[in-house]
Amino acid sequence: MFDFWGVPLAMRIRNRRGFSKLLIGGALGLGSLALAACGSSSGSSAATPITGGVVTYAYAANNFKWILPLPNEVSWTQYQQAVEYSLWNPLYAAGDGAKPVVNEQLSLAYPPTFSQNNSVVTIRLKPGRKWSDGTPVTTNDIKFFFQIYDANKTDVASYVPGDFPDNISSIDYVSPTEFVIHLTGSYSQQWVLDNELTSIIPLPQQEWDRTSLSSSPDSNAAATPAGAKAVFAFLSKESGSLSTYSTDPLWKVVDGAWTLTNYDPTTSRVVLTANPHYDGPDKPRIHQVVIQSYASDTAEVDALRNGQLDYGFLPYSDYEGLKGYFASKGYTVSPWIPSFVQWGELNYTGPYGALNKQLYIRQALQHLINEQLYINTVLHGVGVPTYGPVPNTPGSPYVSSQEKTDPDPYSLTAARTLLTSHGWRAGANGIMVCSHPGTLASDCGAGITKDQPLTMSLLYVDSSPTLAAQVQAFTTTAQKAGIDITLNPQSETSVYSLGGVCPASAPCDWGIKLFPNWLWNYGDTDVLPTGGQAFATGNYWAGGYSSQEADTLITATHTQSGLSHLYAYENYISRQVVALWFPTWATQISVVKDSLHGWQPQQAFGFPEWSNWYLN
Repeated sequence: MFDFWGVPLAMRIRNRRGFSKLLIGGALGLGSLALAACGSSSGSSAATPITGGVVTYAYAANNFKWILPLPNEVSWTQYQQAVEYSLWNPLYAAGDGAKPVVNEQLSLAYPPTFSQNNSVVTIRLKPGRKWSDGTPVTTNDIKFFFQIYDANKTDVASYVPGDFPDNISSIDYVSPTEFVIHLTGSYSQQWVLDNELTSIIPLPQQEWDRTSLSSSPDSNAAATPAGAKAVFAFLSKESGSLSTYSTDPLWKVVDGAWTLTNYDPTTSRVVLTANPHYDGPDKPRIHQVVIQSYASDTAEVDALRNGQLDYGFLPYSDYEGLKGYFASKGYTVSPWIPSFVQWGELNYTGPYGALNKQLYIRQALQHLINEQLYINTVLHGVGVPTYGPVPNTPGSPYVSSQEKTDPDPYSLTAARTLLTSHGWRAGANGIMVCSHPGTLASDCGAGITKDQPLTMSLLYVDSSPTLAAQVQAFTTTAQKAGIDITLNPQSETSVYSLGGVCPASAPCDWGIKLFPNWLWNYGDTDVLPTGGQAFATGNYWAGGYSSQEADTLITATHTQSGLSHLYAYENYISRQVVALWFPTWATQISVVKDSLHGWQPQQAFGFPEWSNWYLN
């Protein structure tokens, strides 16, 4: 750790009090702008794009309830980031269309330069970018970000001990447009850019550096760790005040292409309006995006049928039956499969930890997941198999040849053989019990007692029939193998709160945890799929899994250039079955009116590129 507050580092940056401040009024009215999205069009090349209009948009399972662009565990989804990043731009933007790379054009800084054996990183901001109040975006906003982040890093969901910002020894703020990061050692240039520098989000210090709305912004409020904690506590408190999202002056100062002008805390309806002061690339071509959230998939499909949405989605259960209907009504139906990964999180530290720590049990469980059957049936062919921690996207350079094949293919026989060869026998009702406790190769394993039944609790989100169908198929097959899995369906909010790493979160009575669609989404702070945030010791999303071998392999992906180290890491995690690999779905099956253009290709990391959209 180092001092982000300026002592003894060289913080050679001028005070921003000298910059002028341009106050802006309330939200823009629609005025003469027409609701151009009404009706549909063939979308022919003769269509003339227009500037303005309103597009109504529905995100699958959208629950936007956190506006501060520093993720907490409960609100760390691409739904949150999609809105947050449209208001506050990351220093380096993730995703260039369908390419899982850093978007150089949309980034606030030029590509970094590396020196001293990749231990020093020099970053120059692009000139001319301003906050919506007229204040320039400078390295002072970077400094403010680091002060807030470092003092409160254990409360930031993306933080993993030893990684960002722990591997930074010092920062020199050379000028308002240039800063130099001194790393604690030599690192891979690609990993630093893709997975560390993408974590930096300039924050409007001139507005946010305060501890209450009644106090004036103070350039020194976050100048000490204690002060930065107080500022973060204030910002977090305001972010938790949902009813003030569209009125709180904090959230009015943005540098992104959009401003949030209306929000319904009950329904999570968000209205984004084009920022008239935005001076970056890809200026919006439409006036507003209205993001609708629905209590159920049925309600969302009804809104689509009634023409209330320009860009909606079909649940998997309705895909086959309705894709032809909407195509005939002037819509394009297009599955959106981004660079995400789906897995069932295993609990390594709770009451089922002794079972989950046994590789043979994890392998047996994996043998009971019939991924291709799930894809062919409940996913209607729209999905990709998952064999490890890296998205198995066709054509991706990041997928090893080993991870393209199933190391533990579906086999009830293989699962039972693994169990019986490690000291388990069928007990009452066919459920396996441990007959040979101990740690020899033919024993049940450490922490498993004699006659202990092979039971597990599966915690999953109950809102998705598609997920429920996979869960039911998996548990039915597990029962045949002698594994008793008790189902614990809960709301998404409850699954978040009941999950986590035991014993910090209670009651910790789950052995497997499943969310719909995907568990890990690359692209917000992890572009290169090296897995530090997912599987390194100290993780949140792998149930407390910890392995010295895995940590060594992950560290190599951070410090060594080339893809061979990435392949070694993912092969190890895959073959160790660190999580249960389930097929990765489309994040949504998009249904888009033919009058809306510029939305294809759908972005690699699940972020809608609203600024590219236009109507005819």
